[in-house]
Amino acid sequence: MANKEVNGENPEVQETGEKKSKKLLIVILLVALLLLGGGGFGVYYFFLAPKPPTAEELAKMEAEKSKKPQILPVFALKPFVVNLADNKGRRYLKVSMKLELSSDELMEEVEKRQPQIRDVILTLLSSKTSNEVNSMEGKFLLREEIIKRVNTFLVTGKITKIYLEEFVVQ
Repeated sequence: MANKEVNGENPEVQETGEKKSKKLLIVILLVALLLLGGGGFGVYYFFLAPKPPTAEELAKMEAEKSKKPQILPVFALKPFVVNLADNKGRRYLKVSMKLELSSDELMEEVEKRQPQIRDVILTLLSSKTSNEVNSMEGKFLLREEIIKRVNTFLVTGKITKIYLEEFVVQ
């Protein structure tokens, strides 16, 4: 009578059956978790992880790190004094500037073409009004226009920047 049956079933058999089904469920969940984790790691490792740089790429990165900033040649122009295109009276503009050249070879060409370059800049400056050149935006636009117009003459290189040393509107 040690074994009592409840509702026609043995209670010990019922407990071991429940224990087995819980253990089986835990084992299945652990296996599924390991498979998902392993699959996620595999996808990351083979498809998403950054690739190590090749020897060529490493050499290129080292060259860029060791590269010093390049100092480009500068050509100084004589100062310009022009009448501005104002209707309200006589206004003058005095400008001293330097041209930054893309290469040393361009220096010789700029020296030879200096009359053409000065003519283009004088024409441009005299077409501006005092309101156009007094603002910072106007000065930046003026620089861009000068660069575009001067670069149309040049063959061996180009003007990269313009440095205004003196800028007086009177």
